[in-house]
Amino acid sequence: MKKSRYDGVYTDGKNYYTKSKYGESVYGEKIIREKRFYYRQWNPKRSKLSSCLHLKLRNFPFKDKKILYLGAATGTTVSHISDLSELVWAVEISPLSMSKLIELAKKRDNIYPILNDARKPEDYQIFVDAPDILYQDISQRDQVRIFLKNMEFFHPKFGFLMLKTRTIDIRKNPREILKISKREIEGRYNILETIDIGRYQKEHFALVVKR
Repeated sequence: MKKSRYDGVYTDGKNYYTKSKYGESVYGEKIIREKRFYYRQWNPKRSKLSSCLHLKLRNFPFKDKKILYLGAATGTTVSHISDLSELVWAVEISPLSMSKLIELAKKRDNIYPILNDARKPEDYQIFVDAPDILYQDISQRDQVRIFLKNMEFFHPKFGFLMLKTRTIDIRKNPREILKISKREIEGRYNILETIDIGRYQKEHFALVVKR
């Protein structure tokens, strides 16, 4: 296993892995053990952030940082970010998903699950302390508004938005949705990258912004 171009991420020449002290699979991913560490294969078809790596993402500031993750679901991507970061506040609105996320958090000391609505950062601000990065993966029509509200509320240096165009408006062309969404964001932040991750996640785009 070799270090990749991304800080804290490893590669076998084809796939990406996060180095972990936990040897248990989270979502059925392949695990390779070398000495006292485990390397968890990061599946681009299961994780949009992994999709970005496979599509030559340039900005990857997650190592040893504090992450506010909106739309944590059952913890697939959260678990890999947990391998890399100092801590992850994982916000999820679904009680069913939260139950699985809590089980994951019991096994990892840097995941803090928060059952709440990402539209209401004022309700969970008491749990969150100066995140370095906001990462959002939410299937809501107002997902851009949610992203901007949380960016303004917590003032992270970087924001990663996994844009789900069909959720916003199924009738419009995904590129048109992307254009409108970028226009909303550009009025407040610098968009560093826009990546079409449709090869792995249909009609999805990843936007990386910086304050």
